[in-house]
Amino acid sequence: MKKSNSNVFTIEKAAALIIAAVLALVFTACPQSEGGETPIPPEGSFVKIIPPTTGIVGIAVDPGTVKGVFIEGRKIKLNPYMLGKTEVPYKLWKEVYDWAIQPANGYMFANEGQKGSNRSESENEPVTCVSWRDCIVWCNAYTQMKNAESECVYRKKDNHNEILKDAKNEAECDAAYADMSKKGYRLPTEAEWEYAARWQGNDSTNADKYGEVWLTKLNSASGAKADWNDAAETGAVAWYSDNSGGKTYPVGEKRANALGLYDMSGNAWEWCFDWYNTDPALNDSAYIEDEIVTDPQGSSAGKYRISRGGGCGSYAKDCVVGDRGRTTPKGSNGDLGFRLVCRP
Repeated sequence: MKKSNSNVFTIEKAAALIIAAVLALVFTACPQSEGGETPIPPEGSFVKIIPPTTGIVGIAVDPGTVKGVFIEGRKIKLNPYMLGKTEVPYKLWKEVYDWAIQPANGYMFANEGQKGSNRSESENEPVTCVSWRDCIVWCNAYTQMKNAESECVYRKKDNHNEILKDAKNEAECDAAYADMSKKGYRLPTEAEWEYAARWQGNDSTNADKYGEVWLTKLNSASGAKADWNDAAETGAVAWYSDNSGGKTYPVGEKRANALGLYDMSGNAWEWCFDWYNTDPALNDSAYIEDEIVTDPQGSSAGKYRISRGGGCGSYAKDCVVGDRGRTTPKGSNGDLGFRLVCRP
């Protein structure tokens, strides 16, 4: 798959629910704001994240180890965002897919997606076998399906008024313009993904301090209280090669991380928007606002798109929060899915 790797948070949670009830709520139909132009995630299905306004300050790490994106000499500001508590389950994918491909709606996909790693009977397993291009087009479709076409994020490079609808058009998708001011559904940037996977607030357990906030150590799974060598801790938060039997499972069955996010390590790798480069800061000059790198989206071009978190077939060391995977934008396989993000 590597090639296929203020500081206040507000976490909006539903009242105490058993996990089945949480899954029933996740990604269900979104009510509309006044005017019907902004899709609002249902309460309980997303976590609202408010990173420190002063930015996340990178630190030095031991040579030869994974580094993540918050590297020494790099300071990143992330605007508030909402991240899905789970990977997108097949049930939601299929609902939107079936709506999108109707002639009246005009969407086209390269892959139809499948239920987890082996086309199981469970619609609550993460959708897999979808390409990066499929995912960005599907995000637009989901946004439009909720009567919010004007809030679609992914648009044509040379005409920002026209949204992307055809995942088979490789050139247009690969040159996609992401309008980060829009409130529609989209893929997380790599920095958004990693910050959410690692955030621990004031809890310094198995964490390092980055400016004002403690983040899980780079050599650990998301939510784990010890590094990847601790099989019990890794297994408590992740489906991976040692405990999965080589297959995916319904989303949300393992222990959540500090933000209440499930499966940020293991089960399915997760697409991020960014182009991959060995140096995550290479294109930072394109994202400077008020003298600080803000909401970076990676390199301007490349061969691979970022995938993070590891999957059911990954070794423990490949499920750690500092590992950066990469996959061609047309690539798809049985343990690669995605997670939704949107603006509050």
